[in-house]
Amino acid sequence: MRLPYVIYLLMLFGIGVAIFGPAETVKSPMRRLADLSLQPRFGVPQEIRLAFLSPAVTAFVTFALIDFCAALIPSLLNESLQQRSPLVAGAVVFALFVIATATAAVTSKLQSRSAMLSGLGLLPPSLMLLVAAQLWRSMPLLLLATLLGGISAALGYRGGLEVVNPIAPSDKRSEVVSSYLIAVYLGNSLPIIGIRLLSDLVNSIAAHLVFAVIIGLLAAVAFVTGMKYPPQQ
Repeated sequence: MRLPYVIYLLMLFGIGVAIFGPAETVKSPMRRLADLSLQPRFGVPQEIRLAFLSPAVTAFVTFALIDFCAALIPSLLNESLQQRSPLVAGAVVFALFVIATATAAVTSKLQSRSAMLSGLGLLPPSLMLLVAAQLWRSMPLLLLATLLGGISAALGYRGGLEVVNPIAPSDKRSEVVSSYLIAVYLGNSLPIIGIRLLSDLVNSIAAHLVFAVIIGLLAAVAFVTGMKYPPQQ
């Protein structure tokens, strides 16, 4: 159980080294540490708020899906499919992220808005398959949900972020991207807390169904908004 943390620390170290490679994108970067402000800045200019809404909601539902999968899959395997090995649970969750990473790589030429909308379109069936796998105790359905979930997550996150970056004014890009990432972290935390609280009031299956319906509706709202208010770069 300690090995994943060791591997994760090594990966973080490698990423930390790699950060020094890309070129600076800011036209006038700060050269002195004394000029650097650590005060958090986030916000979305009024002129891009409608265009920002769809990618922000996409970020929320995408990471809600990822968190839901990562939290549900081990317990589903243990309780419904009688697969109690941590290795099996880890392998399925690992497959989710491998699929997401591969999808992001092979769809790099897909237009950002198309990627975002495609991810939103795949999200509801991913959720339904995951809940169906729990109801029917089906490993094939779980694997299919993992496949669609990974593809949906990759397209939704990459497409949404690529929509936000160009529409943000150059002098406020950090604030806009920070606002996008706040939506990411809210999606990664609030829904799973809500599921836990609801599970205590009713039962886990009912809580998962409610979650799937709410996140699916939010995805539909993001899809319609993204179609109605295309980004103006």
